[in-house]
Amino acid sequence: MKTVKILLPALLLFSLLSCEKDDSSETENCKSFNVSLMERDDYYIFDKTVILFDNENYLVKTPLAYFLSNLNSIFVDYDKYLSTVEKVVADGQTSNLLYASAYFDTGSLDFVIAAFLENGQCYVYNKITNKAVEQVFVEYWGCHSAPLAGAGGRRFYIENTLFLETTDWIS
Repeated sequence: MKTVKILLPALLLFSLLSCEKDDSSETENCKSFNVSLMERDDYYIFDKTVILFDNENYLVKTPLAYFLSNLNSIFVDYDKYLSTVEKVVADGQTSNLLYASAYFDTGSLDFVIAAFLENGQCYVYNKITNKAVEQVFVEYWGCHSAPLAGAGGRRFYIENTLFLETTDWIS
């Protein structure tokens, strides 16, 4: 028993001293890139529109056809995807203007907006300058976190100002 009392602290001390931190990942950068957005909101493209985001500074919208074609990449649950598509199609037959917030809860809506910003299939209007935003800068973050001790996601910048940030994973 006396030997175990001596060996256990010695073994613990040895294991702590033998661990080295790998700093190589701290110098690596996550992926970042510019995305070109839709530059015009012509009626023939936006005859039926889905508003993704609207506040005092920006309006983000996408054509209904683009919205429907990209929904499959947003959903994990196929049954929920089908029911949402059915609802959007039915609403699109009776209205020319739909709001994404009617189909997604607040927590999911950020990921919907992020998906359309990242693939460039949306029109962003700056209400302050009264001009279309031509591109968005996308920056991935947290891609080199330690296992079971980190988080990662994406940041979207419009005109060098953070517009949206998502947390895509947490461990």
